[in-house]
Amino acid sequence: MACAHIEKGQMPDALAIMEYRILLEFEPENHEVRNMLGMALYRQGKLDEAEQEFNFVLTLDPKNFDAIDALGLVKIQQGKLDHAVDLFKKAIYINPGDLLVYYHLGQVLERLGNIDSAIKIYRTGLNLKPAAEQDGSYVEQRQQLIEALKNISEKQ
Repeated sequence: MACAHIEKGQMPDALAIMEYRILLEFEPENHEVRNMLGMALYRQGKLDEAEQEFNFVLTLDPKNFDAIDALGLVKIQQGKLDHAVDLFKKAIYINPGDLLVYYHLGQVLERLGNIDSAIKIYRTGLNLKPAAEQDGSYVEQRQQLIEALKNISEKQ
């Protein structure tokens, strides 16, 4: 598969973007590749282009969790925090078992000064039971939530 090196994180984003665009020439409606392109663009600070990619996915699949969550990240960087909150809440509704989206939502709520809601969201994420199969990121994501709660407690 042409994406093999990209998926393993072995290619710089600039090259990955080029490869994703080539792949999309052959499969323009491939949600996975388009989401990966959007994330690579996001990491490069190309927020408008990233937003276009995620919105394209959402026109084809309005409940695409990855596109909704990633679009929330874009909205944070654009300073559209209220919109980011809405997107993260929608992502949680679609996939309530993903710990990282609770972290994302909590971070935005903190920035908005809604500390009590942020604490509640972090705790909700921490109380989730892991699915039978995990990709190894569960422990790392859980640690992010613990650190966020610790940091918010120190600020109070």
